[in-house]
Amino acid sequence: MKTLSAVYKGNRIIELHEDIDLPSDVEVLVIIPEPDDERTLRSQLQSAAEAVFTKLWDNKEDEVWNEYL
Repeated sequence: MKTLSAVYKGNRIIELHEDIDLPSDVEVLVIIPEPDDERTLRSQLQSAAEAVFTKLWDNKEDEVWNEYL
């Protein structure tokens, strides 16, 4: 399964933001996030990114650079 971004152009037309190779008449699944879903997802992604960056930057090995600066 692959997730792609797209824009609904009206009149049953969905335009993908990137070209992909699909056979004609292939079935696809379209998921349209509700505005609240998008806010929740962005918040979750931001929290996850903050946790990862905290692990990367707050470590003993990185203290050497603090002394250097």
